[in-house]
Amino acid sequence: MSALEPNASRQELARLEAAVDQRGSAGARGLDGGYVGSNLAVVDRALARIRDEDLARGPLFCEWGSGLGGVCAVAALNGFSPLGIEIQAELVDSARSLALDLDLPMSFAHGTFLLPGDEDLATGTDHTRLSFDGLAWDALDLAPGDCDVVFAYPWPGEEACVDRVFARHASDGALLVTFHDWDYLLVQRKDSGETELASLGWM
Repeated sequence: MSALEPNASRQELARLEAAVDQRGSAGARGLDGGYVGSNLAVVDRALARIRDEDLARGPLFCEWGSGLGGVCAVAALNGFSPLGIEIQAELVDSARSLALDLDLPMSFAHGTFLLPGDEDLATGTDHTRLSFDGLAWDALDLAPGDCDVVFAYPWPGEEACVDRVFARHASDGALLVTFHDWDYLLVQRKDSGETELASLGWM
C-alpha cells in the first residue's frame, strides 16, 4: 500500500477523541450490550506503523463492531478507506454523525460481520448479539474477502471466535488487527495454504 496520508496529527486526534467522548457521554452508556471503545491513540500508533512498514496489501479497512466510529476515523486519518459494521443501531447513527461532523470518508452498516454458515464458529460469544444473515455485508456491497485490514475489539473470551471467522473468510495477505488491552494491538496475517494465522507481533 502506498501514497497514504501521514498519521493523525495531535490536533486531529484530540479533536476526534473529544467528538467520540461527547457521543459516548450523551448516549452510549445505556445501550443494549454496553459499549467499550478502543484507545484511539494506540490505534493510531499501530495503523501508522502498518502503513509505514507497508504491511497492508491495500487500503480497504473494515471494523467488526465499529461502535461510535472512532477507530474508522483514525483509519481514515491514516489514509485507509474505512467501513464499519455494528449491531447496535444507535451506535451506527452516532458513527454516521461523526463522519459528517469531521468530514471523513467512512461508511457504516447495521448488522454483524457473521455470515450464514458461521454458526459453528460462534462459540464463547456470551457478550455478542448474534445473527448470521449477511445483511451488513450486502449493505456495504462488500464481502469479507475484499477487506485488506480487519479491526476488532473482541470481548474477553471471544478472541478465538474472531480469529476463526477471519481465517475462514479473509483472503490471502489480509491483516487482522485486534485490540486486547489499553496499550497494545495484535496484528495477524492470513497466509496462503496456512490454517493458522501468522502473527506479526504486538503494536
